[in-house]
Amino acid sequence: MAERRKKYDVITAYLRNNGGSQITLTFTQFDELLFPANGLPRTARTSIDWWANDYRHPEKGAYAWINANYEVVYVNLEKEYVVFRPLLKSNWLSRD
Repeated sequence: MAERRKKYDVITAYLRNNGGSQITLTFTQFDELLFPANGLPRTARTSIDWWANDYRHPEKGAYAWINANYEVVYVNLEKEYVVFRPLLKSNWLSRD
């Protein structure tokens, strides 16, 4: 049986193919490269909470970068970019 694709799987794939280094993506890059059909959700552009490293809210994108072993370390809503870095296992295990 084929695995069901999720809305933000494209982020997972992109980050996994990054080679394990820190990466900065602009909202425009998300729109053009990852979501050309409809772009990032409006809440991703207006709410820092959308970028929280919390996999329990699948309507947000966190499961996508966590599944790629990345975490968000900085978001700038005004300048429209986000910084991801490889997830440190020790950080992950200490979270509830």
